Amino acid sequence: MTNLRRLPPELKIAVVDFLFLPGWLGNDSKEQDAIIKALAALSLSDRFFNLIAEPKLYDLGPLRHPYLLCWATDVGYVNVMRKILSSSRGYAQAGVIRYRPQDTYKEWSRDTESAKQRFDQRYRTDAKAFQRRAHWLDKGDFGEHQESVADYIDDIDEEEEDDYEDDDEILWRRFEAEDFGVVRWKYNDLEHFDILNEPKAVYWFPVHIAARQGNMEALALLVDFGALLNIPSKGFCVHASDPCNRSCLHFPDWTEDFDPTVMHPAWTPYHIALCHGHQEMARYILKTCPHVSERLLFDGDEITEPIPRFISAMRHSYPEIAEFCLERELDDIEETHPDVFNGTLVWRAFWELGNFEPALEILLHHGADLEHDLGEGHTLLVEACYHCHYREALALIEAGADTDIILHEPGPGTNLDEAMRVHNHHPLNANSLLDLCCRVRPYWVGNVPVGLPSSDAALAVVSHIIDSGVDSTTKNTAVLFSSTLHRVDILNLLLESGGDLHDPVADSLDALTHAASRMSESSSSQGEIEAWSTSLLPTFSIILNHAKKTGRHVEGGVAAAEALLKPCVFFRGDETFLPSVTDAVLLLISEGLVDVNHCVGGEALIMKAMQMGSHQFARGLLERGAHVVVDVANRRDDLAKLWTMAFESWHADHELNNKMYRLLVDIDSTCRIFKEPYFLATAISLGARTVVEQMEPNVHLDKDWVNMKGDLYYIKNMNNYDFWLEGISYDGWRLLHFAAHHDYLQICRRLVAMKAAIHVPASDGETPLSIAIRAGSRQKSKPILELFMAGKKNLDPDTAVQYRLIVERAINTGGDWDEVRALLAMCPKTSSGGPLLLHAFIRHCFFHLKRHDWWLDEDIIRGGDNVNAIDENGNTPLGYLLVLIINAIKNRVYYPFIDCWAPDILTTLIMAGARPSIRNCKGQSVLELLDIVRDRKSGQWWVSRKLRTSLLYQVMLYRQSIGM
Repeated sequence: MTNLRRLPPELKIAVVDFLFLPGWLGNDSKEQDAIIKALAALSLSDRFFNLIAEPKLYDLGPLRHPYLLCWATDVGYVNVMRKILSSSRGYAQAGVIRYRPQDTYKEWSRDTESAKQRFDQRYRTDAKAFQRRAHWLDKGDFGEHQESVADYIDDIDEEEEDDYEDDDEILWRRFEAEDFGVVRWKYNDLEHFDILNEPKAVYWFPVHIAARQGNMEALALLVDFGALLNIPSKGFCVHASDPCNRSCLHFPDWTEDFDPTVMHPAWTPYHIALCHGHQEMARYILKTCPHVSERLLFDGDEITEPIPRFISAMRHSYPEIAEFCLERELDDIEETHPDVFNGTLVWRAFWELGNFEPALEILLHHGADLEHDLGEGHTLLVEACYHCHYREALALIEAGADTDIILHEPGPGTNLDEAMRVHNHHPLNANSLLDLCCRVRPYWVGNVPVGLPSSDAALAVVSHIIDSGVDSTTKNTAVLFSSTLHRVDILNLLLESGGDLHDPVADSLDALTHAASRMSESSSSQGEIEAWSTSLLPTFSIILNHAKKTGRHVEGGVAAAEALLKPCVFFRGDETFLPSVTDAVLLLISEGLVDVNHCVGGEALIMKAMQMGSHQFARGLLERGAHVVVDVANRRDDLAKLWTMAFESWHADHELNNKMYRLLVDIDSTCRIFKEPYFLATAISLGARTVVEQMEPNVHLDKDWVNMKGDLYYIKNMNNYDFWLEGISYDGWRLLHFAAHHDYLQICRRLVAMKAAIHVPASDGETPLSIAIRAGSRQKSKPILELFMAGKKNLDPDTAVQYRLIVERAINTGGDWDEVRALLAMCPKTSSGGPLLLHAFIRHCFFHLKRHDWWLDEDIIRGGDNVNAIDENGNTPLGYLLVLIINAIKNRVYYPFIDCWAPDILTTLIMAGARPSIRNCKGQSVLELLDIVRDRKSGQWWVSRKLRTSLLYQVMLYRQSIGM
């Protein structure tokens, strides 16, 4: 075979052209790989082949490997970049597009990965179609355009089948859109689809890679071939693990949980160069592309205002670059920015920079206006003081900002405007800087990236304002309102500089009342109240100490104490909030401003302490002389009342209850708690189980009051959780009732041993036994029920009636029959008084059809219910059953379930002695009703057949004949 080197030039050109030709039209990646290998081999064989094959190779290479330029930029092969760019027109804009947010850029490590490995792992397409949207669609829902793109692909498929003349155009559109990774479609029918607006996609371009690598030569080469420097990237620079993350505007806390569908950065090479410390490259980008800007892209067409280049430079702590932006007038220092309520660049620096002071110095050097007014008196210094950014306010004051400014009208749409107009903060109108520092609580809105307040410089700001000269009324007003917000340091400074605690010209209320006033604001959140309460005691201390020092009497102690204590019942047992409030009240008592026995809302302070669940406050009051009065003659028993208030009844806090119990035991010098039934009964009724368990070994169960009613001090419905849930009243309950209801087995045993009455009903008819039966499903109640059932079973008639009412309730509600069967068996066999249980049982079975035990009638009869008892309509149980069956037959309503039990209960009633001659109010006898049912021959009523085929009817005829 002839050596290729010896071929004539014309033939060498023909060989290269022949190899290259299929590469333009073929879509077979394997064929392209073979062509590329052949061209590469020829280019290495001799200089002439290299001269004619290399351009073809760099023409075909980017078609087969669209990421080739990105790879060359990434590994720093500038010569390869130049050859690719020289051969491929417009290829400088070819970038990387990924359809999954996790496919972000990965940094290349030269030490662990070769350039070829980098290409194979990150840039080679592995003989697969390049960036086909079908791959994206097949792997799940990665964007809102999924259905529209899928529909479009289906439309193309239909066109391929219906219109063969357009095949070339359709294939070219696929080729352009999918095999070249075109970012935006050019055709009218696809204007709605823009991959840059697809929130799940990530993308970057060679200019971003060069900026990240700091490769100035590569970036300049790309620019020479037409690369855009103002093109955005996503998923390339900022991510959760990026060390430069904290410098990225609007994303100080961007983590892996951040939802990229809401908002994502569109960082340009300028930002990327700053992020990675390439200052000269950033300067080059600004010179080459002065209009470069960063934006935030949203899910949709909305785009925010561009981030000024000055701001980007300062956020990355490059003041030289920032000053360069102003020197070249890349950012207009007086231009207004809608993102910060039409403030100038210095306003934007205030809101968006953590290093505002050096930025302010640069801005002032270039003529920034500190008095730019958004409304009437709404300057940047006012904004800083309102939002508690005192460090920035101090910098503005030192730079010459006007401290005599008065706010009359805030800028439209600003935070101040929202506070005044939407939230009715009218006191903001006509406020001085001192007012804003001392009396205003900021209202936050989400229009700007709010920085953290810098309260550490507050004293310096207030000191500057005072030194500049303020009138006494303004200063005294500031004293009162710094008391309201507990600005402790500012309050102390104002008082030391001559502020008056009670200036009637400033306000009719005194400082103590102001310090306590925030407690009444229901709109305050839990966190705000806790923060406010922490500084409450220091505020009171400053006010009282200053009054002592100046020899003036402080007024408003009582009003302050009442304002603090009234809402405290809503914070019962709160160990983080209550101690601060109660310590402040105790301080007022110690200073003689409040009487220790003062009443708030008709309740003494010691009673309030119990309602609040604050044992520390209660002990403090007792130590300062609070009275606990027991006056039997006048029916005043503070100990009993304190006991009632001490324990939480809804969601018991056992630890708090135990603390209250120990406190009350210490108060009770005569041991009444262990001697009188009221205290044990109350603790039981309030669900203070741990308290009862501590009392039980020490309680003295006196035989004289074992059967005494527990409402000695009216326990009825007192904080009764059971009353609201089950309608249970405690009226007339004895101690055994309480113990049985709340499952205190040991107390029940002691009471039963002392002859406590088990069957004596309370006002609602409940006996201890009936309560135990009602609660029989609870595991702890079963031993109590067994204890009561083992006792004496002789019942008086009234108690028997009450028990039969309980049985009737169990029948009507479908309760557990096993639990009341024993109760029924205990009742005396008498027909006098009480409910008609057989009637109730038949009625429930007929209408509810849920009875699982069809033989309860026998239990009822054995329990003494009269089988011939008459109801209000004159019907006996058998007559009532027959009337119900006859009505069902007349109404043509068939209850299949009735035939399961009606014949049996019919048999039971007749065998138990049902009389056939008794007539109801309509004049129908039982036997006549039997005849009607027996003669029913059509239909499926088995009870009719039962009467025709058994001896039951003959039995009733016989009884009729003998006069029963």
